[in-house]
Amino acid sequence: MNQANELPIDQDVTPPSPELVRQALQSVVSSVAFQASPRLQQFLTYVVEETIAGRGAQIRGKAIAVEVYGRSIDGTGGRNLVRVEARRLRRLLHEFYQDQGNGEEVRIFVDPGGYRPRFSQERTTGDDNSKIQSRDAFAGHPRLLQLLTGGLGCLVLIAGIGFWFAQDNEVVLPTTRSKEQAERVALGKQSLTRLQAANLADQARGMFFPVFDVKRQQIALGMFKHATELDPTLSDGYAGSAQVLATLAMLSPDNAQRDDLFSQASEMSGRALDLSPTDAWANGANGWVLATQNKPVEAMKYARLSVELAPNDGHILDLVGITAIMAGAPDLAAEVSDPERSRSGSGRFGARNIWGVSQLMLGNYEKVVEAFKGAPAAGAPVSAPSLLFQAVAHDQLGHTEEAQRLVTEMRKTWPEFPSEFLAGRVFHNDDETRQATLDTLSRY
Repeated sequence: MNQANELPIDQDVTPPSPELVRQALQSVVSSVAFQASPRLQQFLTYVVEETIAGRGAQIRGKAIAVEVYGRSIDGTGGRNLVRVEARRLRRLLHEFYQDQGNGEEVRIFVDPGGYRPRFSQERTTGDDNSKIQSRDAFAGHPRLLQLLTGGLGCLVLIAGIGFWFAQDNEVVLPTTRSKEQAERVALGKQSLTRLQAANLADQARGMFFPVFDVKRQQIALGMFKHATELDPTLSDGYAGSAQVLATLAMLSPDNAQRDDLFSQASEMSGRALDLSPTDAWANGANGWVLATQNKPVEAMKYARLSVELAPNDGHILDLVGITAIMAGAPDLAAEVSDPERSRSGSGRFGARNIWGVSQLMLGNYEKVVEAFKGAPAAGAPVSAPSLLFQAVAHDQLGHTEEAQRLVTEMRKTWPEFPSEFLAGRVFHNDDETRQATLDTLSRY
């Protein structure tokens, strides 16, 4: 089998479609090796989707460090990490195609020296069934790239995911299946379109953190809406849309826009509950919508119910955790984000950061510093609020120099981040923490 840099380059060959590329991507990231490496799943998904969207030539290690690993754009640490992870990615891709990749119609390669992926299509053509491969499939096709980079379609395409490969109408999975994989098999037997919608929604909910990254939320919203278009009877797309719309409403400084977003969020959460009244995600999303609308008592009812329905689902626990923070219930936030608590699922979890905020609200400032300080090493999201909450804890502990450094770094890295505005929204039901945050911002 040819290795990544040994494939022939054929000219004037029709490039694989975005759908086929996404099928190939799903086949890779759902393999056993990649399931054990959620960050490499995100790495590969990011570079593939950027290439499909026509931005392959602009992929840089700095962007991957920020978008995938949540690292600061300053210094070389993030880019060094990306180089190390890229080597791991190339190795796992090579092993995948050696061990499991026979028969894959489209293959993905990330050649040494860069991060832009290359798509190789192998298909049967002519009377002698000869094989043709195409390299750098989207290069030299400006009209295709132009079509892929317009309007809301771009949001849908940026991080979408295609069908799992099927054979004889059955989804191919490793012999040993997790509960999640078994559920996907069942969905695939029922409807491949339904399976595609479920996969898309699941991929998008892994993008929910950092919560206050508006660009990321807008991308996720496009994916959730596409999931509802693929299968209007599946509650996941509506639940995901509800949680993102509520988040965008909370972050909006415009009253009219905020009211409109809240109205849409309520409509989406209502549809999710109508379709699946006992679904943990539908209930959790509705709790989050109510919390952002400052209805803490009602929000907590749905939040607690969603934990009962899915006590180990990492994404549900995260959603409940931020709902509890907004509702002024730090004890529940601490309970669901406890570092010792078992959680299932793949993708980016925000539990460590939620734990840190819960400890800030409870006045355990040493634990706050410990939680946020270890976040990057643990692969937890890093964002402006991460630095802000650390600064507040250090200020309360009397560590003025460190508080000053963190506030300065936050304002330098995220100069547009509305810190004071956000503090008022997040801690609407916790006057003490809100005031401590505002005092720290004012003092430094």
